[in-house]
Amino acid sequence: MLDYKDLTIAQALKKAAEEWGDREALASINQRLSWKQLFDTACRLAKGLQGIGIQKGDAVATIFGTVPEWIYTKYALHILGAKVVPVNISFRAAEIKYLLKQADVKALILTDKLPQGDYLDILKEIDPAIVSGGGKEIQSQELPLLKRLVCFSPQGQKYPYCADFNEVMKAGAGYKPEEIEALLSQGRPDDICNILFTSGSTAFPKGAMHNHRSLMGIGAHLIGQTFALEPSHRLLCYFPFYHIAGCVYFTLGALTTGCFLYVHPFVPDEVLKIIQDEKINFYCGFDAHFNAVETHPRFREFDVSSIDRILLATGPTWYDKCREIFPQAKIIAHHYGFTEGTGVSCMPDVTDYEKRKFTNGKPWPGIEVKVVDPNTKAELPPNEPGELCLRGWSRFQGYYKNEEETKKAIDRDGYFHSGDYGWKDEDGFVVYRGRFKMMIKTGGENVSEREVEIFLEGIPGVKSVQVLGVPDEKWGEAVTAVIEPEAGADLTKEKVLEHCQGKLAKFKIPKHVLFIKGSEWPLLGAGKVDKRTLKNWAVEKV
Repeated sequence: MLDYKDLTIAQALKKAAEEWGDREALASINQRLSWKQLFDTACRLAKGLQGIGIQKGDAVATIFGTVPEWIYTKYALHILGAKVVPVNISFRAAEIKYLLKQADVKALILTDKLPQGDYLDILKEIDPAIVSGGGKEIQSQELPLLKRLVCFSPQGQKYPYCADFNEVMKAGAGYKPEEIEALLSQGRPDDICNILFTSGSTAFPKGAMHNHRSLMGIGAHLIGQTFALEPSHRLLCYFPFYHIAGCVYFTLGALTTGCFLYVHPFVPDEVLKIIQDEKINFYCGFDAHFNAVETHPRFREFDVSSIDRILLATGPTWYDKCREIFPQAKIIAHHYGFTEGTGVSCMPDVTDYEKRKFTNGKPWPGIEVKVVDPNTKAELPPNEPGELCLRGWSRFQGYYKNEEETKKAIDRDGYFHSGDYGWKDEDGFVVYRGRFKMMIKTGGENVSEREVEIFLEGIPGVKSVQVLGVPDEKWGEAVTAVIEPEAGADLTKEKVLEHCQGKLAKFKIPKHVLFIKGSEWPLLGAGKVDKRTLKNWAVEKV
């Protein structure tokens, strides 16, 4: 593994190019690069971006699909010492405007069109002045700090008001090694390098500031150490690059371990073919990612025997179920993390089946987790549920331009108060069971949605389940289960409720049981179920 602790991400990339040189580093459907070529590509793009005015300390936003060009852009910006601000590709005009303004974005490097939107049209909606210049500095009253657009067009379209991505890279082809070395020498591991925006479950999204050391450490521990990876292992990333899994876990996990990384959007049959052809070793995902491949009609046509490591972002039920899809799996692990700082996983030396299946693992060295009463903030003893709090080197440095929210989130002792519901057992293993915001208030009792979901997942014939509260005159909120049955399963509301009797407290037993087809789940871009949309669906059904 790369010795990254005293390096910036860009310095680590240079070291990776020196150490692993001609080994394959990155590939997609039409590109393959060695570590040496990846560093050279990043240097060319960095020099080109410097030529249009991007420099150390600038905040630069990115809008990309799951393509290698985003990784080139990330590394190029780190070489320059700029701050990378990934934008959710599902955002619309008001959300993009807020993010660009809140993060003081000076330049935007974007794809012109993706299935999720036409981003140049969205910019025009924000302010026509953004897309009306002739390639000169932008003069926008709505976004006065935004000065440059760089456009990546997969179809080769060019726009007079944007610098062309490929032409910017060509312009940097004549870089000199000493110029790159001068840029690299300006960076420090504790420099802020990313502003990662939260999902916005509370009002507007907040920009979590991270430095090089925290992000590389997260990649190294979660991907490298949790799964005992070597440079010979092969990874596949289908997560979007605005999500921490794409922009940190996979990208920097590959960098710190020297692993090969293939990037491609999540299309089940294409992912299965890539696993087969590229001999991918690692699979990761939410329930939707496992369900999508398992239920694909051509699943049995593909050889997925190379998958021997699995990272779960699911409940305990999938710990055993995933072996039915990938029977060669040797290491299966849960983890616990968030945009503000991942820091818990189940390391390979944990051999206890119950711990590996039912907990999220232990905090990494240098990371501490405590559980507090959400009201009094008093620390709670083992096995008593409360709010999970984390401190240590992986924790974010605060919310950009939001001191009030930072003070609310980080206490005097440096602990980040996550708003997550869970506990630690007597051996220090962390158990995450959902957000406090995902608590149903029913008849004066608090019910954890995730706790009920995990119970219902164990009912024979249940393929996937989501639990939520719907408004109810008698109960305030009624516990409601939305279930996707296994193919051929004879599930009824009565059978589900019968399974709950005597095993769940009465107030936790669903008042409503609804059934849904796999194709009907509303999903967010990263593959999570969109509970807001699902709740609206459920309200109409009950």
